[in-house]
Amino acid sequence: DEWLEGLPLTRNWEELEAAQLLKIISDAGIVGMGGATFPTHVKSTVQKDKHVDLLVLNAAECEPYLTADHRMMLEEGPRIVAGVKIAMKVLGVEKCLVGIEDNKKDAIEKMTTAFAGLPVEVVALPTKYPQGAEKMLINAVSGRIIPSGGLPMDVGVVVQNVGTVAAICDAVTRGIPLIQRVTTVSGGSIKAPKNIRVRIGTSFREAIEFCEGFSTRPEKIIMGGPMMGMAEPSIDIPIIKGVSGILAIAKGESNTGKEASCIRCGRCVNACPMGLNPSMLSILSERGLYEEAKEDYGLFDCAECGSCVFACPAKRNIVQYVKYSKAQNAAVKLKENRG
Repeated sequence: DEWLEGLPLTRNWEELEAAQLLKIISDAGIVGMGGATFPTHVKSTVQKDKHVDLLVLNAAECEPYLTADHRMMLEEGPRIVAGVKIAMKVLGVEKCLVGIEDNKKDAIEKMTTAFAGLPVEVVALPTKYPQGAEKMLINAVSGRIIPSGGLPMDVGVVVQNVGTVAAICDAVTRGIPLIQRVTTVSGGSIKAPKNIRVRIGTSFREAIEFCEGFSTRPEKIIMGGPMMGMAEPSIDIPIIKGVSGILAIAKGESNTGKEASCIRCGRCVNACPMGLNPSMLSILSERGLYEEAKEDYGLFDCAECGSCVFACPAKRNIVQYVKYSKAQNAAVKLKENRG
């Protein structure tokens, strides 16, 4: 565990230009730590036809079980503050809003104290899912509405996750690339649930053994949260940069069952935070009508939050259909671009 000589170290980052900071972030391999893993240097590069005036720090952590960002806010305040200041300089903005769900009162207090005297406002948000989705979060903290098919930058906003800004701090002030992260290990089958700081590449098995292993045989292993995470076939897989959680779901914790035909009950429509018709998206995708799903039913506005699946009495895998349909549309676009 020795640190090699010659790694870049930037103590006086305030003296650097935004472009220099952006290069450090890029070289450090920093990506969105909330799960999307979109390259941070790309997300932080303001396009010529755009104007960004607001940074939003996503500290909502709205999925059940996951508490990694919560613990970081309680214990890693200075890293988060420094990361936010660097991210603001890169974007050239003078204001930041921090969105935290109001069930995390200790985190709200800690962050309010940590950001005192800075142009950063901590906003307590109602505890509801999916409060941490970018479009929902931006609207909740700033009142701005992203148009259909649009991106946060279209309304002058860039959103970064708590873990992402902490990684930015490490890269710029200590010369440490993204080689570790804080991950929640939880679920009904874990003997001793914990938030652990773990190196990228560590196996799920090692992380679970560190938490004293299984108390009961898990029914499902999930990478990420229970709503947006992905079920995994094995625990002999590595923790990657976007793994915010490792969940070992016990029997009775999940609402699983055999998929049936849509009964047009409308529960998914009521549950959808984006105001879409998830049942039609799944039916069109199931029938291979991917273009119609995109053009007529707002396919790419779907945040893949999983609320529709949770509400569906027929236990339809709506999000899986949506993801597949998006992939098919993306493949067609790629083919067209290649001529």
